[in-house]
Amino acid sequence: MRMSGRPTWARWVTRISLGIAIVALIFTIRDLGLRALAKYFRMIGWWWIAVLVLEVTITSLDAVAIRAFLSPEHSKVRFRATLLSQLAGRAVNAVTPGGNLGEAVKVSVLTDYVSQSRAVSTILFYNIVSFTVELATVAVAAPFMALLVPMPTSLRWLMLAVGLACFLLAIALNALVRHGVLATLARIAKRIPVPGLALVRRRLWNLENPSRYLLSQERYESWRGGLAAVDDNMHVSTGARARDRWLGIAAVVLSRGTSMTLSLLILHAVGEPITLGFVAAYTVGGFAIYLLSSLVPMGLGISEGGNYALFRALGYNPARGVTLVLARRVTLIVYAAIGLVLVTASETVKRAKARHLPVRQLEVAPASAPPLSVNLPVTSASQVAAAHVTDVAD
Repeated sequence: MRMSGRPTWARWVTRISLGIAIVALIFTIRDLGLRALAKYFRMIGWWWIAVLVLEVTITSLDAVAIRAFLSPEHSKVRFRATLLSQLAGRAVNAVTPGGNLGEAVKVSVLTDYVSQSRAVSTILFYNIVSFTVELATVAVAAPFMALLVPMPTSLRWLMLAVGLACFLLAIALNALVRHGVLATLARIAKRIPVPGLALVRRRLWNLENPSRYLLSQERYESWRGGLAAVDDNMHVSTGARARDRWLGIAAVVLSRGTSMTLSLLILHAVGEPITLGFVAAYTVGGFAIYLLSSLVPMGLGISEGGNYALFRALGYNPARGVTLVLARRVTLIVYAAIGLVLVTASETVKRAKARHLPVRQLEVAPASAPPLSVNLPVTSASQVAAAHVTDVAD
């Protein structure tokens, strides 16, 4: 079931994002080099089959989660639509700085089936759940790392503190969802003064009394209804079934577990021994590197340097850490290329249908139009008989 029409902003967000992502993908491949791509394909060998299967599994699990979080309107959206949404968003995120542009693409795809507030709330809730699962994973892994990996006492206490901080932050995110994520952030923003912001607003928009706060009171009032609508859609009390929420959460947990399995599989393929202590240390250190590397496309430079330092600090071969990053990057390049081709083809088909739809409507209109009403003189049978008698008499 489709909505009556896709918003104009959604179409432009998708097209612009795809254009940026394609350019970024070309530059990424150029920076890494085709020879390097071929090298790591040969290094992983036949394990690439398992790698591709795991990548497809990750995307499919994320699509299941997104569809579950659409409840109670999930029946309007087929699985292939959420799969396309996740495929498009992840492909764009993989090759663009910040790793967030793809979230807007996911929303734009979903607005073809559900309302804007429902699409935004679904993707926002999906990202909150994903980040909460990652925080919980680090909270569990940090104590294991402190106990199993040799390290100074001060660093050991730091790891325990990191685990506790991640646990508390995960709880805080859950409470934030219950109280309204966007509304809470908006209330905080309108209380944060920013030096010089009033002057900037006065010069840009010629305002007489510009606000010096991060979010002006006028803007807050105009946004309040829309923010409340998005927040309400994230609550189970608004009609979403609890079992759908738990299904989505379970799918996200399995997706993150599959992603970790993929990384360990690549390390195993290049000869790195896998131990419980190593998994715990890689989970904690890899999360910090992931947060920093999201600032640049595909984490170029930061991921390599971060993993090199992490593996060296843990007493492992640092070259293996760099190999892991480059091998995952090769996978993401292939994934992004396939994803962008599929999404671009989908958008092209939609534009072609949109252009031909008016023509088809014109062709169908005459058949469905009411019959023409023509006032013609009606001749009765008696009139015909009288005329016939007159003719014979003559």
